[in-house]
Amino acid sequence: MLSVLSVVDGRIVAAATLSVLAVVVTSGLAGRHQSEAIGQALDRLAAASDRPVGAERFLATRMPALDADAAVAADIRLVGVTLTRTVRDLLPVLERRLAAGARVRVLLIDTDSGAKVEAVARSRKADAVGFYQNRVTATSQLLRVLASAAPYNDGLQLRLLPFVPAFGMCLIDPDEQHGRIHVEIYQHRTLAADPAFTLNADRDGHWYALFRDQFDTMWESGRPVTLTG
Repeated sequence: MLSVLSVVDGRIVAAATLSVLAVVVTSGLAGRHQSEAIGQALDRLAAASDRPVGAERFLATRMPALDADAAVAADIRLVGVTLTRTVRDLLPVLERRLAAGARVRVLLIDTDSGAKVEAVARSRKADAVGFYQNRVTATSQLLRVLASAAPYNDGLQLRLLPFVPAFGMCLIDPDEQHGRIHVEIYQHRTLAADPAFTLNADRDGHWYALFRDQFDTMWESGRPVTLTG
């Protein structure tokens, strides 16, 4: 640039050269410091990956609200002891999804089996089998109301388990890449909140597949219930 402008004074050229060199050196130092900082951060991440992750990082005291996930799902699967509150809270969403052609499958305990006695033995809230009988009946009645919204006879299905499941689940499009499974671990004789966690199909490969397959296993164990007619 100096030559183009016909500036040939040696002192000016020397000063300009030193200035340019100073900029280059400064940029190089900054780049080196940034590289060192990135390297240190990667080292910390690598070290952290070798340590067990604390339970507080992935366990929550309750399942997240399910409305948003269910509102756009084509395949919804629910597992629980009675699911009375869950089905009641999701009633409007499930009705819309069924009308749109979505498939909904629900698993509850069979109060005509030994599961009702097992449920009472595990619970601190119930002291008689009628506690669970009434709630399963209430959920079944809500599902019968919903069944009329399904354009296909098998759009909404209910099966009853002859045992108390070890965990509750809400599966959202479980066979898709964007699938999600919310899991709630049932406890024994306590009023404390049940720990819960969420698995994503695109992140939790092995464990996601395990819980998705658990639904299929339980579904095969359930007794079908007719909701229409």
